[in-house]
Amino acid sequence: MGAFDIIGDVHGHADKLVQLLKKLCYKEVDGIWSHPNRTLISIGDLVDRGPKQREVVNILKAMEQAGHAKVLMGNHEFNAVSWYLKDKSGNNLRPHTTKNYDQHCEFLEQADVNSSWYIETIEWFMSLPLLFETGQFCCAHAAWDDKNIAYLKAHLTTDFRLQQQQWVPATTKSHPLYEAIEYCLKGPELDLPSGHSFKDGGGHTRSKMRLKWWDLNSSSTYRTTAVSVPHPSQLPDEPLPAEVLSNARILKPVFFGHYWMTGKPQLLSDKIACLDWSVVKDNGHLVAYRFDGESTLLESKLVSTQLISEVKK
Repeated sequence: MGAFDIIGDVHGHADKLVQLLKKLCYKEVDGIWSHPNRTLISIGDLVDRGPKQREVVNILKAMEQAGHAKVLMGNHEFNAVSWYLKDKSGNNLRPHTTKNYDQHCEFLEQADVNSSWYIETIEWFMSLPLLFETGQFCCAHAAWDDKNIAYLKAHLTTDFRLQQQQWVPATTKSHPLYEAIEYCLKGPELDLPSGHSFKDGGGHTRSKMRLKWWDLNSSSTYRTTAVSVPHPSQLPDEPLPAEVLSNARILKPVFFGHYWMTGKPQLLSDKIACLDWSVVKDNGHLVAYRFDGESTLLESKLVSTQLISEVKK
């Protein structure tokens, strides 16, 4: 099927992206990075937060259009499109609230919303697939399960892209397309028991928590299965509702990002790899996995911008 280098959330850190591409032995020729034997896969979240968001888009867009990369849609690309588009009544698909603006303002400022670059980038974001799958592995930005992925496969294009007319239902909370995309791009979230909340990394108070969908069992509690919560000890150590204790059937390796993992990059299991290791933080990493068709993932094939070990060509 071929060899792939699958990378996590870049979030505007172009210098780290270039560092990782060099470490993976990609070379830049006429402004386009490529490898003679491998294809890059970005699992989304190219923008927001980082200092060089235009540069990240330019690098990965050029690679994708030249056939050297596959770029998936992350929730930040989805939100960028939804911020820009309006429905037939002139309402923004993503409301222009203070909270939504704060999450997106750095991209808007760097992009220059009056520029042709901004419009062309939004159009490119709209064209990005939500999923990538071969007979050997699969990728989504945040989560992979049977029900929601099956719905997306049945309703997206054959290469898993949204059609123009689907953007309104995709952003309408009562629509099943919205629910499936929420799961795929943001992962499952669970309401905390009444009276419980926490503050996320941005200081926002949350009454829902992200769930380790890849690691649920009968002894799981809110505290033990929370992910991307700064201080899980603040959460109740109570059993999860029975209806959420249904693990996805992981039949082949699954790659995703989104979850702001911390510490030394590592696999979650021999078939599950989260590649978001918080590049936006001072001690974070931009991480790739070098996939060559193996059915069991190997930790030695993780490559990071902050790991000393060299990569073989």
